[in-house]
Amino acid sequence: MKIFSTLPLFFTLISTTISAQKLEVKYQEITHIDEEALKVSIQSNNTSKLPENFKDNMLKNLTDPKDYLLTIYDNQSYYKKEEKISNSQSSGASFSISFSGVGNGLFKDLSTNQYLTSVSMFNKEYTIKDQLKDYQWKISRETKKILGFDVKKATSTTDSGNIVTAWYAPSIPVKNGPAMYSGLPGLILEVQTTNSKSKLKENTSIKAIEVKEDPSLKPIQKPKEKNVITDEEFKNISESQFKQFKQMRSEGVDRKD
Repeated sequence: MKIFSTLPLFFTLISTTISAQKLEVKYQEITHIDEEALKVSIQSNNTSKLPENFKDNMLKNLTDPKDYLLTIYDNQSYYKKEEKISNSQSSGASFSISFSGVGNGLFKDLSTNQYLTSVSMFNKEYTIKDQLKDYQWKISRETKKILGFDVKKATSTTDSGNIVTAWYAPSIPVKNGPAMYSGLPGLILEVQTTNSKSKLKENTSIKAIEVKEDPSLKPIQKPKEKNVITDEEFKNISESQFKQFKQMRSEGVDRKD
């Protein structure tokens, strides 16, 4: 088993290589948002009945670092959030928000170009099953080092206008990466996303903090499918439910279920 984390200086002077495709990669996601824009957004959404610390709790949830584990077995992978144990007690509403869009764990199969992720919405479970996005990466000559690996830069612009910058390691021959990202000739070790159209002006960074090669890894089990829908169908359901929720709040109706 090989582990590459914070490496000694002499390791950073050579190109590190991993040939196997049985890996565990730890990533950390950090999001930066405009605090004043968040305050304005909350005030404009009829939230007068919410607790006083609502904004602070929401800001903390959005911007606190989040740890994820990517397990890779050949063409399949599973990406999940690593929950942190906290002894602190907080009052008011609690949140679990990430801009990665990975639901309750993300299964990817590069051989079929499909993904599965389980999501919960208004006490109902769904499985989103859809095709992986083709990011149409543009590879540049810019390079740097991450965890001792030589990485190259690639960029893409999504359909929604988000600017994505990825750094991938050609010496790790898997076309995978964190969250929904994939399709480069090497493991993606860092992704930076800028959402210029968002009112919150969020910028998200997902960066590898450890790469571990583990030949003893067992094949990944495909998650069970329940109430299968496409990503587009999920967005339509979410929008409809959110409109109903806002209407109920504006009419002063308390939701009991």
